Amino acid sequence: MEAFKEAGIEVVAISSDDDEGLRKSVENYDGDLPIPLVADPDLAVFRSYRAHDDFEEMPLHGTFLIDAQGMVRWQDISYEPFMKPDFVIKEAKRLLGASAVAN
Repeated sequence: MEAFKEAGIEVVAISSDDDEGLRKSVENYDGDLPIPLVADPDLAVFRSYRAHDDFEEMPLHGTFLIDAQGMVRWQDISYEPFMKPDFVIKEAKRLLGASAVAN
């Protein structure tokens, strides 16, 4: 998370849990949670970003790089979480330019 912060990239996690489930997850986390969490039990955000399998009726893991104007510049949507944070930082610098990321 420190590398994202240094690059000027804000990270937000969207959970399919309701508020109570999300609260329990935060309580069970060991230490301070470094990422703001948002509850989306109706899966509206998942569907709007196409991170939802309509056939299986289940949310997917999505990682998105969104610019200051709200445009999705890069995405990875899968059944498994994207686990290459260095790649996301490198792509942010490439797609947005170093000055846009550092602001």
